[in-house]
Amino acid sequence: MRRLALLILVAVLAALLAACADEGSPSRAIEAYLKAKVASDADELVKLSCAAWEANAAQDALSFKSVKAELQDMRCQAGDKDGDATLVTCQGRIAAEYDGEIRTQDLSAVTYRAVKEGGEWKMCGQQE
Repeated sequence: MRRLALLILVAVLAALLAACADEGSPSRAIEAYLKAKVASDADELVKLSCAAWEANAAQDALSFKSVKAELQDMRCQAGDKDGDATLVTCQGRIAAEYDGEIRTQDLSAVTYRAVKEGGEWKMCGQQE
């Protein structure tokens, strides 16, 4: 009897963890967006964006199209709510090479907005 109860408990916990993993998180959505941004992957950026941000996503891809860029020490964390959005702040930087010169962008200078759309967390704006 005890063994059956333990098995049921394990199954319930596994189901809960799987449900949480499928939903993702606001911070993981922004991290995925930033990774696609430095890779200049327009299709992935649009996929990771809410409908209202898709045009901006295409522009983000173009801004990194002709440069070599990488994320350094990126860590993002969800914070306060702003209406239907969760505000996400990140630490780290984007390092991009322009004409042989390395320029960095501090990720902490921007607060990102993540919203749940279609059951998934999506990038949906930013504020400086």
